[in-house]
Amino acid sequence: MRALVIFFFSFWCLYVNAENIKIGFIDTEQVVVNLSQYKQSVDKIASEFEPKKQELLDLFKHIELIRASVEASNKSGNLDSNEIELSKLTALEESFKKETEFWQKTMNNKKVNLLKKIERLVNTTINEFAIKEDYDLILYKDIAFVSDKVNITQQIIDEIEKLFP
Repeated sequence: MRALVIFFFSFWCLYVNAENIKIGFIDTEQVVVNLSQYKQSVDKIASEFEPKKQELLDLFKHIELIRASVEASNKSGNLDSNEIELSKLTALEESFKKETEFWQKTMNNKKVNLLKKIERLVNTTINEFAIKEDYDLILYKDIAFVSDKVNITQQIIDEIEKLFP
């Protein structure tokens, strides 16, 4: 009986204290995706790399034309010109591969740097918002259920948008 009374007393104390705790939840992925600053930066990165992408696509088409030419020459039996064309084709394919890898790595690095910048901005905004609004706890990952009452994702998006219109 004594254990039961202690259990109910403990439960009651936790319940009374829990009412005073202000908790919020943020879907950080939704915050990042909905920020106009992020969208503009991604568009800027895409437009910056568009000429190189087009150049690589043109090189790929050129490689395909040479490959078709080599295959046509194979059928006609002209072996001397095939060896020259095959060496050209191999060199172009290697160049294409290196350029594509470099282009992809450079673009990915820019996107990673952008995400780091956005992450710092989001974290700073969350901290300032939590202090301003007297939050005791703000969660943002691996939550099974969140009610609209504690979901403050849109409020964080609005706060960031106010800072960077």
